[in-house]
Amino acid sequence: MPYLRLFIRFPVLILWTAFIVMLRVAVWPVVLVNERLDRRLRRAIVYLWGRVFFPFLGAKVVVEGPMPRHPFYLVCNHVSYIDPWLINGIVGATFVAKGDVSKWPVLGFLSKALHTIFVDRSNRRDTVRVNGLIRHAMEMGDGLVVFAEGGISRGLDVEPFKSSLIQPAVSAGIPIHYAAISYRTHAGCPPASEIVGWWRPEPLMYHVRRLLRHRGFTATVRFGEEPIMESDRKELARRLHEAVRSKFEPMP
Repeated sequence: MPYLRLFIRFPVLILWTAFIVMLRVAVWPVVLVNERLDRRLRRAIVYLWGRVFFPFLGAKVVVEGPMPRHPFYLVCNHVSYIDPWLINGIVGATFVAKGDVSKWPVLGFLSKALHTIFVDRSNRRDTVRVNGLIRHAMEMGDGLVVFAEGGISRGLDVEPFKSSLIQPAVSAGIPIHYAAISYRTHAGCPPASEIVGWWRPEPLMYHVRRLLRHRGFTATVRFGEEPIMESDRKELARRLHEAVRSKFEPMP
């Protein structure tokens, strides 16, 4: 049965993703006329992808707390490569991601087509460029999501937040929303840290095949009741970390 799920889900997932890519390419010329409209269409497309993707995986999505309204600045913890698709299926957003994601097959192209902001973490000066892109995205009405731990964690706890990428919000006096992402597998399945978490040094496709073989999981996103605002970015990062951690459910 697990391999039957894999043989059914994998080609359907590829076909669905290919359709989304073609849809994005079809509306791409809109950016030449109206960038703001192009971004709204992009958000709608990626929202559609997420809304179909998770039920197809047998996943139940639980949302707690008030969802932020566009434009917004949101920080979350990060336990899997599916976190962005989870958030996009709920609110539709632009993401800040590490630069090597842009080189991934299919997902890299799709991420670039959806205005993902890529960060070169080997170059400290790249923060200036990224901050400018973040400001522009918010001016265009985007909701911006930053995984403030700076990478994928093991899901046992929320790692301390990096303060550099929340600087644009501090400089502009923008309050920052926050949310905690947690996963739980169904009874009889291996733990979420094995199926959903991607902290091991293993190839992406190896993990995707394992994810598709199992019955499913529950993804919970807990949004904070009120955004947080501070003039000092390090203090803001500390407060946001504490707030996300208070809503986080560790993965066993």
